[in-house]
Amino acid sequence: MNYKKIIKKYKSLNCPEGFFNPCTLPLTRDKYFVLCTERSVGKTTNVLLFGMCANWTEGIQIQYVRQVNTMIERRNLKQLFATIKEYNYIPAVTEGHYTDVVYKSFGWYYCNYNEEGDIIDLATDPFMKCLSVDQSELYKSTYNAPKGDIIIFDEFISRRYLQDEFIYWTDVCKTIIRGRTEPIIFMLANTIDRNSQYFYEMELNDIVNTMPLGSHAETVTHEGTPIYVDFFSPGATPAKTEHNRLFFGFRNKKLGSITGKDWAITPMQHPKADDSRIVLTRQFYILYNDRLINLELCRDDYVGVHVIAHFATKQPRKDAVIYSMGLMLDWRYHYKFGSTRADKLIWTLYERKKFYYASNAVGALVDKYYQTAKDYRRLY
Repeated sequence: MNYKKIIKKYKSLNCPEGFFNPCTLPLTRDKYFVLCTERSVGKTTNVLLFGMCANWTEGIQIQYVRQVNTMIERRNLKQLFATIKEYNYIPAVTEGHYTDVVYKSFGWYYCNYNEEGDIIDLATDPFMKCLSVDQSELYKSTYNAPKGDIIIFDEFISRRYLQDEFIYWTDVCKTIIRGRTEPIIFMLANTIDRNSQYFYEMELNDIVNTMPLGSHAETVTHEGTPIYVDFFSPGATPAKTEHNRLFFGFRNKKLGSITGKDWAITPMQHPKADDSRIVLTRQFYILYNDRLINLELCRDDYVGVHVIAHFATKQPRKDAVIYSMGLMLDWRYHYKFGSTRADKLIWTLYERKKFYYASNAVGALVDKYYQTAKDYRRLY
């Protein structure tokens, strides 16, 4: 790709300042661009515009990916280009040849409408194709994208993940890319969840856990894949501050990713000092995203039987119970929530809010494990 040509075209659109600008990324240096921001900073819109410029100048076909097939149905994507149409970027990109776009058979096409609302001019090929991670097996033998050099995975951070979702996502990338080295991959999210399984699978955990909002970092995986991570934030402009005051001025840390002040944080209940507390057993653990959490089963005079969770500092003993969704390496491992009476007790305590956490990070990881295990399902 001739990035100078694409960037020149993008700049000719005169996108407003203060929003995300993909031209500032190290496009010739890295292959994955993990972009996590608050909402309404122009991330998806401007990355789509960048891809449209690449299509018009270089013939690149954008590959737009979502998690499951229902997300790329017409009813759910019909507003994807609303902002781009509202600000008349389509005729600017296409040099006046087209004024609108239409979604047909999982492809977006440039087009023109007459006054009656009928299409009178339709581009021969789609400038963007839409795919989903859960259809990766189908694409392997049927899909070809020889010019699919810009891949966009939109909303890759989710409340729920499919089992082995990262593998299916990379399968989709492999199907699109085939043997080429030119493609670049954008991974976009409107929230920042430190415990996303994608950060774990992409070897980004340590980096992500130290990055504040408004920062970026570059890294190379153990096997040599170059990745750029950006937690873009436009900062607290007077207009944004006033907007937050009018609509989101509440004392709730969960609003951090909405107001743009912080990560998506859920405050967790912490154990209080209690002389009556006794530890019944320390044999229960959760292994998730390569992190080991010890679940101490306790009892005191105030809340009764409860669990205190903290990151483990020692390896589990031979009589341990380890909850996991990975390989069952020996008899100590219990899949998901296990099936014994003791397992039922532990997870009933969780559901009754009888879990207490040494830190918010521990609590977030336990919550993520529970949500993922509860919704885990295989695709094939």
